[in-house]
Amino acid sequence: MPGSTGGVLVHINPILNVSDLQASITFYTEVLDFELLDTFGDPADFAIIRWDQEEIYLCENGQGQPGTWLALFVSEPAALYEHLVINDAKILMPYAADGGEFRVADPDGHVLRVFSGAPEE
Repeated sequence: MPGSTGGVLVHINPILNVSDLQASITFYTEVLDFELLDTFGDPADFAIIRWDQEEIYLCENGQGQPGTWLALFVSEPAALYEHLVINDAKILMPYAADGGEFRVADPDGHVLRVFSGAPEE
């Protein structure tokens, strides 16, 4: 509830543990169309990616847990599903036109559960 201890929650960004940062960046930017905002470390072991205003942090062999599930709400799930199929993404559950849901795995087995969602105004 707004105004509780800590004030208003402004944003939550998940941190995904990845085994190969570059492979994950490639998947999220080239297959899912996220934008790479920045990488950190020398060599890089942390990255921030964004789709519209939503960010995910990728951490190579560090923070986060393997097998994390994320729920993504997109305005055009059918188009995203077809794009993923064309790009040979690992589909875990096919697109269900009645509910607009499907599941896809990233290179580390994190599950992206994709739902139909109208854009917020």
